[in-house]
Amino acid sequence: MTEVYNWGFVGSGWMARAMAADLAAVPGCVVHSVVARTAESAAAFGRDFKVRRYAALDEMLADDGVDIVYVNSPNHVHYPQVRQALEAGKSVLCEKPFTLNAAQLAELIELARAKGLFLMEAMWVRYLPAVARLRQVLAEKAIGDLQWMQASFHSNPPKVANNRFYDLAMGGGALMDLGIYPISFASLIFGSAPQRIQSSVTLAETGVDERFAAIFDYAGGGQASISAGFSGYFEDEIVLLGSEGKVRVPRSGGWKMNRLVIERKGEVEDLQLPVDGRGYGYQASEVVRCLEASLLESPVMPLDESLAIMKTLDDLRAQWGVEFPGE
Repeated sequence: MTEVYNWGFVGSGWMARAMAADLAAVPGCVVHSVVARTAESAAAFGRDFKVRRYAALDEMLADDGVDIVYVNSPNHVHYPQVRQALEAGKSVLCEKPFTLNAAQLAELIELARAKGLFLMEAMWVRYLPAVARLRQVLAEKAIGDLQWMQASFHSNPPKVANNRFYDLAMGGGALMDLGIYPISFASLIFGSAPQRIQSSVTLAETGVDERFAAIFDYAGGGQASISAGFSGYFEDEIVLLGSEGKVRVPRSGGWKMNRLVIERKGEVEDLQLPVDGRGYGYQASEVVRCLEASLLESPVMPLDESLAIMKTLDDLRAQWGVEFPGE
């Protein structure tokens, strides 16, 4: 690697801070600047990480020193902010959910490809050592043919008026903020979109999905059992069942994973796969690797797969009658 890449942060909340801390340890990466919804938040981020502060996104994008724009703002502004960055000629890493719906994402993908710019969804768990090893285990058919996956994500945010998780206008709901993790993981594991989706949902008074459960049926007979919700915490495992064994993937701190427990033919193999920092630096390394190789998207998180996942989210919301303002 010969280049040094300056990152401009759009958003300065806890996710931005976690990413910035991990980014400092990634070779060739520099946290360069920040723009945020409030001047106070941008000033605090700028002071803590010793970076430039901009009053508006267009000012950051006009800076030729910014190489990569990292969008980690609330869900409902991902689409306009990513579009603005691409139109300014910047490479972009955008937090999940990429956009509010598949139509918005399709526009961004078309724009990025037309302008020859790098674009990637920040699904950070895909780059963890445990997940990379899991892909090898499945490719080697270590547990035979994959038949079933169980995964979920639950938390307990406060039910207050200004909480974005419960705000429909901000793209809130358990599906968009939590459910996308097991859904994206199922896409990674089964390698395709589900052929059939059955689901059940509980809606909050604000109109967002508060919790849901779903069964995905895949070509070849595989199934995924998925749930997410704002009804409480539990750090359950991801479980994969194959025709000749199973893999348990323990989780800690949300979707951080550092172990694989492989059970087959009466034997148990416990693989310890430590994670550097919070685990967000791996996706930054992938962005740099792709740019160094002149790739416009990551083969680990391809744009067409991100689009297929967004269509799955659209399908679930259609089943529940949940629409965001303006759709």
